[in-house]
Amino acid sequence: MRDAAIENLNMAHSENHLENSLYASIMETIDLGIVILDVKTRELIFKNKFAVEIFQQTQNLLDYRNLLSLLLTDYGSKPEKEIFGKNYTLRFKNRLLGYTPYMIADNFIWIIIRDITERSRLESIAEAVNSMDNISFVFSGIRHELGNPINSIKMTLSVLKRNLSEYSPETVEKYVDRAMTEISRVEFLLRALKSFSIFEKPEIQDVQIDDFLTRFIALVRNDLHQSGIEISKIVGLNVTNISADPRLLHQVLLNLITNASDALEDQKNKKITIRVIKQEDLVAMIVEDNGCGMSKEAQANLFKPFYTTKTRGTGLGLMITLKMVTLMKGNMEINSIKDKGTSVTILIPEGTRNA
Repeated sequence: MRDAAIENLNMAHSENHLENSLYASIMETIDLGIVILDVKTRELIFKNKFAVEIFQQTQNLLDYRNLLSLLLTDYGSKPEKEIFGKNYTLRFKNRLLGYTPYMIADNFIWIIIRDITERSRLESIAEAVNSMDNISFVFSGIRHELGNPINSIKMTLSVLKRNLSEYSPETVEKYVDRAMTEISRVEFLLRALKSFSIFEKPEIQDVQIDDFLTRFIALVRNDLHQSGIEISKIVGLNVTNISADPRLLHQVLLNLITNASDALEDQKNKKITIRVIKQEDLVAMIVEDNGCGMSKEAQANLFKPFYTTKTRGTGLGLMITLKMVTLMKGNMEINSIKDKGTSVTILIPEGTRNA
């Protein structure tokens, strides 16, 4: 009986020794640094091989006080729950370290240390590649923005060249004015591109909205008619002026009309209407179409950069449009019903000369 008890005790001791040896072997070979600090005796009671390797060039760091100063600067000054169990990073020598401290049994601080230098390098490369992709999207969007006025200029000058001998001076002047307006837009976009920003400081002024829309529709009507789209405007009698930058407002409307035109591509009886009504001290410009509309999911993502439902879209148009409206101290709202159409409302401050 006694011999059996001794044998069992020896077996338990052997199993415990084996288990401890196994744990020790794992802690020594794992590619994580592990240090254990005894809070009561204020001593470093364990450091594994990887921890020694990390701090090998600075051996005097491997003691209680220095490790606390390096890795746990807030220990003692902040509640423990704000310190332990959280992830930290440290630039040490030529390495980037990630580490997490834990308080065990109220007496021991375990610090698990990871060398994340390579991971960080790979993440930086991925971020750089992603940024380059984004830049290409941005330039693609800007190229599209520049293409619209350039095509309009070419078309205007082409018509003028073919009919110059037949047109009256007044008609010639009208075509020249149209081309000059488009050239002004190109200049604006080029200046914005110079600083890689589409958002120059706006030049806010009173804009006579009915006249502005008449000129705008005259510029886009021919292109829309070629796609079978009818465009019209309805301006409320109590609205005369808005406070806006004419260049920004032109670009905003052009972006919205372009989107509406795309939504009407497969529709019959294609219509775009620009309605202007007064809402307290604001003026609402509402661009409506009877196109394909959008799902709720698409509407939720509309203003996210690079999100697009178009096969050839950049996902920048509405983001740029919203920014332009914001620069004019305005706001923009979108309501859409799938297979019914879309309504975009631009809220702009009322002009100072409105009665």
